[in-house]
Amino acid sequence: MLDKGFSQNLFSNALQESKTSQLKIAALIGGGGRLKAIESGTRQADSRAELALVVSFKRHSVGLEWARERGIPSQYLRWPHWKAQGKSREEFDAALADLLHEHQIELVVLAGWGLMLSPTFLAQFPERIINVHPALLTDTQASTVALADGRQIPVFRGNYALEEAWAAEVPVTGCTVHYVTSEMDAGPVILQREVPRLPTDTLSTLSERVHAAEDELLPQSIEIACQRLL
Repeated sequence: MLDKGFSQNLFSNALQESKTSQLKIAALIGGGGRLKAIESGTRQADSRAELALVVSFKRHSVGLEWARERGIPSQYLRWPHWKAQGKSREEFDAALADLLHEHQIELVVLAGWGLMLSPTFLAQFPERIINVHPALLTDTQASTVALADGRQIPVFRGNYALEEAWAAEVPVTGCTVHYVTSEMDAGPVILQREVPRLPTDTLSTLSERVHAAEDELLPQSIEIACQRLL
């Protein structure tokens, strides 16, 4: 399996340095499947991140309930509610940004946030938004990505990347943590890992291994992003 993007040495060096400060991070989630890994990473003695806010685009989210039980500020923000009131997507994202500013958020972590962010939002957190995606991505909108052995596979973007990779029967898939730009599921890669499709796999078992890889890479990527900002 392959980790690429920023080198692993950068992550190791960041953890070896004395801890001088922490950055407040917000986790933007759906159901919250990656939330435990994020929070666990921030509880490490040498972490430079503090999980200060959890926001879900779903009203009923296991992740929100989990965060509330642990005293982490959390709430949902539903785009359909805003749309039904005749408000624009820019107004919705402006309200989201205001909420993050209210909690003094310095780094935004997208972990299952199923909505594209508008330029209005992106402009308020330049180079301070990262995303975990259950597929191998490129820095650009390229249609294919190279595997470690040189083979090329399609790039799967969007909310159904895992299902599309499964349907395409690619021999290897994976996950990526990257900086968010105005292009969907593209931007500078922080860390990336390949996950092979096994002969015995079902979509469920493959998904479990991809998500397990995400749980490993996401806390590391958060530390790298924090290190760059400190």
